[in-house]
Amino acid sequence: MRRVKRLAALDEVPAIPGKSPTASAGRHKQTAFTLYQVGLEPSPEVPILHDPAAQPGPTSPAGGLPANPVLPGSQTSDQVISGTQAPAQDPARTHKPKCTPSNTSLAPSATWTTCPYAVRDGRVNPDVRTLAGVPAINGASQAILYNAIAYALSRDRSYSKNVAAFVDAFFLTPSTRMNPNMNFGQVVRGPGFSGREGTFTGILDLRGIVKIVNGIFIMRGTSAPDWTATRDQGMTTWMTQYIGWLQSSALGEKAASRPNNHGSFFASQLAATQMLTGDVNGATATLEYYFSHQFQDQVAASGEQPFEAVRTRPYHYRCFNLEAMITNAKLGDQLGLDFWTTKSKYGATIQDALDYTMELDPKNENVADIFPHVGAIAAAYGDPDGKYDKFLQERDSAYRSQSFWYYDQTVALPRSPAARGNTRRSAGVENDQTSGSDTSSSFVCPGIFGIAPNRPVEIADGIFVTCDQLKDFYLPRLS
Repeated sequence: MRRVKRLAALDEVPAIPGKSPTASAGRHKQTAFTLYQVGLEPSPEVPILHDPAAQPGPTSPAGGLPANPVLPGSQTSDQVISGTQAPAQDPARTHKPKCTPSNTSLAPSATWTTCPYAVRDGRVNPDVRTLAGVPAINGASQAILYNAIAYALSRDRSYSKNVAAFVDAFFLTPSTRMNPNMNFGQVVRGPGFSGREGTFTGILDLRGIVKIVNGIFIMRGTSAPDWTATRDQGMTTWMTQYIGWLQSSALGEKAASRPNNHGSFFASQLAATQMLTGDVNGATATLEYYFSHQFQDQVAASGEQPFEAVRTRPYHYRCFNLEAMITNAKLGDQLGLDFWTTKSKYGATIQDALDYTMELDPKNENVADIFPHVGAIAAAYGDPDGKYDKFLQERDSAYRSQSFWYYDQTVALPRSPAARGNTRRSAGVENDQTSGSDTSSSFVCPGIFGIAPNRPVEIADGIFVTCDQLKDFYLPRLS
């Protein structure tokens, strides 16, 4: 694996704490989960920002397995989409490579091994569409979850068999299994060894592992006959190894320290996998660390998300980080923790971030990116004045038939303000977990910059920002 150059301490926050779990399958609590309860948040289409080199991806189950059961459609897509050209705000700074191929007669393979690819924030290299890896694992996560739900509702064993088949093909069968790492995620092509290995940004391509964990918990909770002790132990072993890679690899350490959606999704994956292996203390520590560190700088007093707003596709990235924040709060809820009322250092909650984004004009971006998150916030915080319902009704009158509505229900979130009868504006709710060091709107340079605010910090592969570039996003909006 490539030695990723570690940034100096000024460009890092400490790695997420917690030891690799050693829990065995025998320690799992075979509790029947509310089907839409655990930390599940459907994701909109997400582009791959980089230029991956061709390498084999996870193999789909052989034998022509049935497609996903006909259940309400998910917002998760297994496709990538093109980025937009015109940023709404100043784009993050991109370091441009110096080398440009001059010989147009070069074969394609020679082109990408001769010169590095240029990183263009929010834009997708068409080569991505030739690779099966990301669509395959996204499809598997959907299939495992929906087949598990279908089995729980119908007790039709064909669905249980489907779950087992997908799990076996992607994680357990030696000839087709995915190795428990993301060493080749979002490869950026170019000369040398670095053009054939992954980047820290590729870790979030496995964010669907939260859905896989959900599906396995359902299989355990329903005592599905095809969820055998051997299969359960196999997945526990795989997840334990993946946790070890997340916590010890250079790529994992880099992703864990990022202040934007990459750090948020890292926490989602680590906490969910720790929960599956029975490491409740580790999962708790992971989520508490995220909400007391990265989250503190992620939401300004207005609800703006500066680290996402600075990107070239700001509406999409705001929604993308909302997905991760909501997932982390849902995972915490499952552990008996209330992160819904946790405030950033500027006094803002996840609800404030959603409300701010709802008011924005997405321009030429996709407004549907926000729909699942509106449903989740309505379930967690309540909708006493009907504004969330109105927002969705005006844009998708059939939203209650969507999958996100199925598992965004208040009964599934017992630690949320809505479940506890508190539907006041979240900014007025006392924080049960993290009070934040400063609830005023005065600007404080994000902790990732340390004592050097003008030192560029990498927020995606080859994408850097400075404190000065972010400052205006933290300041109150002019009316």
